Amino acid sequence: MTKLALLFALAAAPLGASLQVAIADDVPNFDIRKNCKADVQAYQGGGNPQGCVEDEQSAKQTLVGQWGQFDAASRARCVRMVGDVSGTQSYVELLTCLQMAKDAKGLPKD
Repeated sequence: MTKLALLFALAAAPLGASLQVAIADDVPNFDIRKNCKADVQAYQGGGNPQGCVEDEQSAKQTLVGQWGQFDAASRARCVRMVGDVSGTQSYVELLTCLQMAKDAKGLPKD
């Protein structure tokens, strides 16, 4: 039975890899109103859900315009990091992750 499970896992691995790349081909769709509401509720000092929504919408517009400038591996990695369904999904965090990855690639090697 263990060999069967291992064979299944090995056979499924390429499918999962191609799915992750396919997911990163387009800017993901996040429920920013839900996430902003949760963020504001978690913040002890209150907060402005509308300001959060505006920041997220602005970041999404930037992502739509710049998506092709980021390499596919960075897109897939960053989407996995900030697009977790169980956690907070944020276009601001996704844009930051992608910009940092792009900047890191431009750093000189020691």
